[in-house]
Amino acid sequence: MKDAVKGKEILNCFSVDVEGFIESNVESFPIGEKYRDKKKGNYEIEKNVNYLLEFLSGFHVKGTFFFLGRIARDLPHLVKATAHHGHEIACHSYEHHRIFNMEKEQFREKVRSAKNILEDISGVRVCGFRAPDFSITESSLWALDVLKEVGFVYDSSIYPTDVHDVYGIRGTETAIHKLPNGLIEIPLSSTEILGKRLPFGGGGYFRIYPLFLTKLLIARQNRLGEACMFYIHPFEVGSEIPKIDELSYLRKFRHYYNCKLGTKRIENILGRFKFTTALNMLANRGFFVSED
Repeated sequence: MKDAVKGKEILNCFSVDVEGFIESNVESFPIGEKYRDKKKGNYEIEKNVNYLLEFLSGFHVKGTFFFLGRIARDLPHLVKATAHHGHEIACHSYEHHRIFNMEKEQFREKVRSAKNILEDISGVRVCGFRAPDFSITESSLWALDVLKEVGFVYDSSIYPTDVHDVYGIRGTETAIHKLPNGLIEIPLSSTEILGKRLPFGGGGYFRIYPLFLTKLLIARQNRLGEACMFYIHPFEVGSEIPKIDELSYLRKFRHYYNCKLGTKRIENILGRFKFTTALNMLANRGFFVSED
């Protein structure tokens, strides 16, 4: 699909938030100690990421993998394998903790440590950041200055919506743009429907929305000359996902629905649209980023 304004082919970003199912939900709902097994969590992550690497290789698609620093510490070979496959290595903070619950100095220390360990292991500059649970909100905008100070080039943490109970900033810019401090912001994809800005294009939205609707919304965004930031978690594609019996029916639907069909649904998306890394997408949009 061509950019209606610039005549360029639209390149969307395929991104992966690399985290385990349990650690990704510890601040969302109560999780019993019997489920908090670090060894099992790491096995889940490693098996699902390796599956995803092979899956993407079959489509010749390169993406951006936002790794937690603690995963780089515990599974350094997984970061190396991802870089070896030609994917961009980016940062997802050190642990999966919401930024708006952290102090500024604590966040600075954690994100600097995560960036350093990812760069040491991968051997490449880490340019991008995404907050756990998209937790750069109005109360934690200070984090954007910390990211610039620590040496990140772009952020992809802000959802331009107010319909979610945890994240989102209503009325913020929806297209890729440069912030006053020089950091590039890649907002998560959203669309205007009946006067409300609704999120789409990844995670639970990709699993719960009908596939035809997701394809329609990506095509609509591309026709408007904008790229889509698509994201997924390894447990939404791979075979390993812990089952928490105590969850309510609503929570089970929200967190498990269509996980087993993730591969088939993504195949459909990859066959219809062009995807690349965040850095390549930025270059395609006219944003120069030095990787040195």
